Amino acid sequence: MPLKIVLALSAFKTSLSAVDACRAAEIGLRQRLPEAKIIHLPMSDGGDGLLDALEAHLSTQKINLKVTDALGTPAETEYLLTNLDSKKTAFIETAKICGLAQVPPMRRNPMLTTSYGVGEAIRHAATQNVKMIYVGLGGTATQDGGSGLAQAIGAKLLDQYGKPIGFGCAWLAALHKIVTAKIDSRIKKISFYALNDVTNPLLGPKGTAHIFAPQKGASPEQVKAIEANLKRLASTAARDLKIDMAKITGGGAAGGLGAGLAAFCQAVMMPGAQTVLDIIGAGKIIEAADFVFVGEGSLDYQTLFGKAPQAICGLARRLNKKTLGIFGQISLDKTNITKNLGLTGWKSLEELAPDKETAVRNASSYMIQAASVLADDIIK
Repeated sequence: MPLKIVLALSAFKTSLSAVDACRAAEIGLRQRLPEAKIIHLPMSDGGDGLLDALEAHLSTQKINLKVTDALGTPAETEYLLTNLDSKKTAFIETAKICGLAQVPPMRRNPMLTTSYGVGEAIRHAATQNVKMIYVGLGGTATQDGGSGLAQAIGAKLLDQYGKPIGFGCAWLAALHKIVTAKIDSRIKKISFYALNDVTNPLLGPKGTAHIFAPQKGASPEQVKAIEANLKRLASTAARDLKIDMAKITGGGAAGGLGAGLAAFCQAVMMPGAQTVLDIIGAGKIIEAADFVFVGEGSLDYQTLFGKAPQAICGLARRLNKKTLGIFGQISLDKTNITKNLGLTGWKSLEELAPDKETAVRNASSYMIQAASVLADDIIK
């Protein structure tokens, strides 16, 4: 019988989508294993590629709409409708609405970017009579604590004079009062789930400002301002909404959007990768395989804490399946790769390319090459 190989690859940010990564890996494997049965299982931990992963395995309806992007300008986006447990359900990927990859490097300023478009997508989904909404967090250009989302669904964020504040983290310095009475009544009847791959809180040294804002273009001075403004949002929400945004595990995800969803939509925080695996029924697919491939842009220490490769490796190990990995770059040591992830073989695109820039620019070609090299490990 031909070998069965599952390609459970995540997106390689700025280089390859999860779907394209799986396609390229199959080309490489078939150079050495032409008879193999290869199954694509594009993955996401709730960030980039969430809709691709779900669309590949579920019967879905794609809804196209115009929303406000991170910079406050109109943009085209999409979300998915499907049925889960006989309930009409929407899946929203924040990276497709206010994603960092959509903002040119010279225009990245997390003091100004907004999550308003995510709220617009939620408001639109509410018109579709959905019972549940899953919001995939990660990959955003925002640091507004979900305040833009709140404004879009009808919450009033007011200054000391009773005037609405503007959009973006900078405006939170003027926040004095939050009023939620005008939030769309249909939204209040929906069950929300926030999918994330981090446990960082909203505030503090491990919070969203200190850990994630610098990746989005924040200067040291802006990091301090973002922390102060999000603290003001949290204290105002504690008084007016009776919820402590600072104590929500994972509340720092997507620039505090996790905490915002919990505060304004009563969202339940969910481990992104494991939830996606459960929804698409990955267990049955991997159980029938001989080998499993995992991969993402960077294999580093964060991979060990809830990222898609870690979740898949754990599932494969429980099912006694051999697992191999392809990554854009690798900074994790061999002991962690073998002991904690259980990989029996791995390659990085960076080690095959002359330099990092070339690896990123020609990711598909190096993905093919990496898969072909790892196919030799299977043959052995």
